Amino acid sequence: MIRLRRSRSKTDIHANFYGEKKRTFEKELLINQRRIRRGEIQKHNFKSDRWKEAKKQLFAETGGKCAYCEAPTREVAYGDVEHYRPKSSYWWLAYCYDNYLASCQLCNQKFKKDDFPIQNRKMRAPIIKRNTTDNFITTQVGAIAPDPLDAAQVSAFVRLHQEERPLLLNPYFDDPTEYFAWRADDVLREVEITPNSENFQVEVIVNTENPEVEPIAVASIQHYGLNRKDLKSERYAIYHPYRVLKTTLENDRTSPEIRNEIRNTIERMKAPGASFAGMIRYFDALSPIPEN
Repeated sequence: MIRLRRSRSKTDIHANFYGEKKRTFEKELLINQRRIRRGEIQKHNFKSDRWKEAKKQLFAETGGKCAYCEAPTREVAYGDVEHYRPKSSYWWLAYCYDNYLASCQLCNQKFKKDDFPIQNRKMRAPIIKRNTTDNFITTQVGAIAPDPLDAAQVSAFVRLHQEERPLLLNPYFDDPTEYFAWRADDVLREVEITPNSENFQVEVIVNTENPEVEPIAVASIQHYGLNRKDLKSERYAIYHPYRVLKTTLENDRTSPEIRNEIRNTIERMKAPGASFAGMIRYFDALSPIPEN
């Protein structure tokens, strides 16, 4: 997992997620929530054709990879628009652009599913009762989820995320390097992701308000299935050539031309769109590339 940056350009964000369409979708959610309170319907009937319009841009921002496990997804499958906060319990965020990530089907459907453990109090839902008036609903429309083009609304949403403090990392909001480390096993030919205990010790000292940082890494590894067997093997298939390159680079007999080519290759392996770039960045930081 690596840190992701979300484009805030109007040309990159589909019209479903801002302006009049956003307001229309939010009004529908609020009215249906009132109908649920009245016993007229049992649950929301979410429309996936609305959020599927985000898929192209989401995968563009991950380089075609799953935002969680960093496996190349678009090359072998369609991939999912993943609701970070599950729409089953965070119904008002069903059409919220800042609640979406690009995910492989295994991370989303087999492992995470509707699980969403948190450390603090759950983000507050819009208060809708059976006798809520149309006028009140009208006042809430446009405000139950952030407009992705409104910097102030996005900042407020990030603050709510931090106050709720989910145990599952969101690479758009959190920096995975603070939580994860990697461990290679040459016998099993696997690379396992582990909690970054060194950073936890620093965090406990610095952040006295939130000393329980390690459970976030542990829960993320578990709920995203980051150490499933196939994934560990796929990581090793990338790690081993990297290690060969580093060994060659550190050999005094390697020519300057080959050294330069190796440096360029390793930089490409650390690029945002490269498979398992977070792992390569971690190992490379342990042994920085020699300048000469």
